[in-house]
Amino acid sequence: MILPIDEKWRIKTDAYQWIIQQYKGIPKTGKFKDIPQWESLRYYTTLANAVYGLAEYELMTSDCTTLAEDLDSVRDVTERLSRALTPHIEILGE
Repeated sequence: MILPIDEKWRIKTDAYQWIIQQYKGIPKTGKFKDIPQWESLRYYTTLANAVYGLAEYELMTSDCTTLAEDLDSVRDVTERLSRALTPHIEILGE
């Protein structure tokens, strides 16, 4: 299963773990030409830990220099993850 977060991040799973992946782009040449490439960064045993880990990673690698910027960044990351992981249900028909 792949849970897209945004154009830069996704959480992927296999039978054993949840994996935070970062988008690396689409190669123009070579064996994987025109195939989007994702780099696996961190591994977790639960989805909750992976979501928390992604938020923590983004905050730790941000370029914030003040507490106010950090708090804004926390709010932005939290809102983006909430939107990405909220189920969307569409009812078709009459």
